[in-house]
Amino acid sequence: MVSVGSVRRALSIFRPVGIASGLLLACTSGSGDETSATDSSSSATDSTATGTTNATETATETATETGGEAARPNWYQDIAPLVTRSCVGCHVAGGIGPFAMESYEQTWPWATVIADNTDVGLMPPWHALSTEVCEPPSGFKHDPRLTDAEKAMLRDWADLGAPEGDPELAAPLPEPQSLDLPNSTKTALMASKLTVEAKGSTLDFFNCLSIDPGISETVFLDGLQLVVGNRAILHHVLIYVDSTAESADWPGGVKLDCGGGTGINGPAELISGWVPGSLPMQAPDGVKIPIEAGSRLILNVHYHATGGGTEVDDSTGLAFRWSDTPPEYTSIFKLLGEPGESERLTGPLMIPAGATNHVEEFEWVVSDGGQPFPDTVDARLWSVAHHMHKIGIDMRVSVIDRDSGEETCLLHTPKWDFDWQRFYEYDTPIGEAVRLKSGDKIRLKCIYDNSLGNPAAVEALAEVGLDAPVDVVAGEGTLDEMCIGAFGIALKGL
Repeated sequence: MVSVGSVRRALSIFRPVGIASGLLLACTSGSGDETSATDSSSSATDSTATGTTNATETATETATETGGEAARPNWYQDIAPLVTRSCVGCHVAGGIGPFAMESYEQTWPWATVIADNTDVGLMPPWHALSTEVCEPPSGFKHDPRLTDAEKAMLRDWADLGAPEGDPELAAPLPEPQSLDLPNSTKTALMASKLTVEAKGSTLDFFNCLSIDPGISETVFLDGLQLVVGNRAILHHVLIYVDSTAESADWPGGVKLDCGGGTGINGPAELISGWVPGSLPMQAPDGVKIPIEAGSRLILNVHYHATGGGTEVDDSTGLAFRWSDTPPEYTSIFKLLGEPGESERLTGPLMIPAGATNHVEEFEWVVSDGGQPFPDTVDARLWSVAHHMHKIGIDMRVSVIDRDSGEETCLLHTPKWDFDWQRFYEYDTPIGEAVRLKSGDKIRLKCIYDNSLGNPAAVEALAEVGLDAPVDVVAGEGTLDEMCIGAFGIALKGL
């Protein structure tokens, strides 16, 4: 059996760097798209409902005139299977969607809003795109995008007045996408409750939770899911392994105001993160994360107060899936850019007030702490994520082969939206995934719009009481910026 000690020593080839607050994944609850949908529908709901009712009556009359055949497309025969497959995972009662879509009665008043949002690509949310400058090496898992024919069907349904159809003719429904980890081994929750309440104008708080998974022998993790406690205040979460169990000494398993770090002095390895709507982390077949006996997990939780009084979180935790079988590949996560390891190609990050299409670039040479490592180490890239703040508008990461000079684009998010961030997992067997060799170069390119022509910049300024752009530098605040690539890397040949 492979010893965990040898695994940890070999992992130093891709040793993770320290994490600053708000570093990885989304730093908001995804309220951007949800709010726009809600706002647009709030003024349209009454008129849409009235128009839909009239149109439905017309469709019914037409159906009667044609011998009683139900108008198509209709809910039971056409729309319900599509909605169940692509929407219901989030649009359920108590879910992150602003309204449920589990039944005809819940869905039909929103028919026009749904058609509008799918037409322009706002829903289902997905930002990893193939472009003229980027063709990723493979497709991505869990891609929820609709085909042109499916978008047209939703538009036709709305234009017809969202007819219900005949339940006796209902098409079979697929299983809705689940946000739960299948076949979990164990679930462990926070040890004590936390209260979160606004303090003056301060709404954001960073607290660390120590989770005891009760591991008595080394295990190999291939699945991990955040168990959401109070969804109203969970903003985002970073997940670390505390292999020395230093956090076990925290009173009630909590360290308040731990900033963007782990709250401990010893080493802690970042292994995953969570934002509302995130799917569970599930490594590819043959890839696992070793967790040593006695380790604890630290959750760095960004809580965002509602402003409506005291909220309580008493049930946030983790669901795990593990085995005692060593994997073919061992997975780690690597963070590059600003902040992170890499060379600044454009100098210190600074976006002048009023600047549009401002570019910042970073590059990292694949190495072991600056030293080459042998090609017997097989390093494969299985997931990738981008991170900027609200001034960002476009980000691209690529790898340049040390031998051929060929550049392979890994991920492009040309319609950057701070409110929708995620890890993108390549849909390919790990042995066929992009290989990283010592001497390859990973390059990051971030583009920013620090003008009033950028609605997200206007929103960021308003949050701090400003109405004109200011110079933006690297940092963790609302009007600071970052340019980060996060990479899931699987290693073999240790």
